Amino acid sequence: MSSLWTALLPTAMVGTDRQPSPMPVWPGDMGRLVAQATEEGEPPANALRAAAVLAVCSLAGAQGQRWTAPLPAAAAEDTLPALSDPSLLRLIGWAFSEGPARLHAAICLGLARAGHRLPDTLLPQALELGRRSLAFRPALVEVLGERGLWLAAQRDDWRYAAGVSAAETQDARWTDGTIEQRRAFLSAERAADPAAARERLSAVLGELPAKERAELAGALAVSLGPDDEPLLDQLRNDRSREVRQVALGLLLRLPEAQHPRRAGERLAQLMRHERVLLRKRWQIDAPTEAAADWKSDQLDAARPTHESLGERAWWLYQLVRQVPLGWWTTHTGLQAAELVEWAGGTDWAEALFRAWRDVLFAAPDVAWCEALLDAWPQKLLRDDPSTVLALLPTERRERYWRQQLQTGSIDLAHLVSRMLAACAVDDTLSVELSHEVARAVRLRAEPGALNTGALRQDWHLLQQLPDLGAVLHVDALAPLADLPRPPDETPSYANHVHALTQVVALRRALHLFVSANTP
Repeated sequence: MSSLWTALLPTAMVGTDRQPSPMPVWPGDMGRLVAQATEEGEPPANALRAAAVLAVCSLAGAQGQRWTAPLPAAAAEDTLPALSDPSLLRLIGWAFSEGPARLHAAICLGLARAGHRLPDTLLPQALELGRRSLAFRPALVEVLGERGLWLAAQRDDWRYAAGVSAAETQDARWTDGTIEQRRAFLSAERAADPAAARERLSAVLGELPAKERAELAGALAVSLGPDDEPLLDQLRNDRSREVRQVALGLLLRLPEAQHPRRAGERLAQLMRHERVLLRKRWQIDAPTEAAADWKSDQLDAARPTHESLGERAWWLYQLVRQVPLGWWTTHTGLQAAELVEWAGGTDWAEALFRAWRDVLFAAPDVAWCEALLDAWPQKLLRDDPSTVLALLPTERRERYWRQQLQTGSIDLAHLVSRMLAACAVDDTLSVELSHEVARAVRLRAEPGALNTGALRQDWHLLQQLPDLGAVLHVDALAPLADLPRPPDETPSYANHVHALTQVVALRRALHLFVSANTP
């Protein structure tokens, strides 16, 4: 069928003005249909009509693959009721088709809290979304029901969600479940019996691919303790870089373990206390050569060619990122904020700041997060501070956002962008901050406001409105439910405001549904 398009390609590629040849002739009934469709009209329209006829005929001639395998066993009976509220279903259908990605997880989490599952009609669409989004999968699996698990098993690209039936035993979730189900099982067992979970993981490590080893090793963070050190040391020497990074990150949370203690001893040799004028001040020197035993502790002596740090700074960076943050306060007697100030005055500031940031990602510490955020070294840490802000508990993050909102020290669109970047898919802002942000957005849209027309011209903020509606507290959404529509609004403005209205309607309907179905 593809050869039938060949005759039309020259005209389609260069245009009818440059290729004024007569319409090609196709044989049979299809040729007569093309001739009838292009009997009258100008060359450009006729070329499009011919393409339309060819497209329809191509689809009409398509044949599905013949099924030769035995039919699969029927799905188990569902124990959870399917969502049946028509208005909520209509809104969820819109969200799965056009809504922001963070809204998808909120829908599934809400249905799970209400003890309901997705209806059968939405399962293919939901499974396809999960295929494209790893972050969405854990929430989705909880509301697929038996029919969804069965359907996921019928297509290779949906098998990520197949897992095991909810009716199966817990042990089946470990032996036959998806990687998400296995990690959830292991995490739950770690909370109840850390030693048993550790032994269970250790027994299967040799059989797992690298990605699964790294994913399941992360479950050791639950009830992490000194008894986990031998297994983490084993994983620290794993052939997979991803597994090694997980193990090193967990060892940073065990400051008395041998590996971080060795790292601290190496670093202590580079520090000295000197008197400067009338005060004593800590000094730090980068290594002048790579030690012979570095490789055994995953310290790379070879500096990458694309690395901005010099060779000595690169060595120092690697040493510092293996040392728990608590070592610094213990060794120097300085608090996190004092150490951040001190590092900025050294010759090795970039290496120190980058290493501390990496350690924070592995073992978050509130005091260190706030110390870095309060004096963010923008020229040395080129990434967005929202990455560190996301490590703080929500109430501690909001202190920064409210201060920036009230002082106007940052543009509203950029502030909203940072909020969204720092919020996980299931995060919701507090009522107080949500009210302040909603009022600020409303003010931008009001025709009589000081910033008249600002929202209409602020494309960055406009594009974020649907996502913003998904993270604000549901009790603070009223100002966004009916934003003013200027008489000369553009199609883009109308589309984004309509999407925000849909998000608000869905959030409210889902909140009412969950409240009515939660004991």
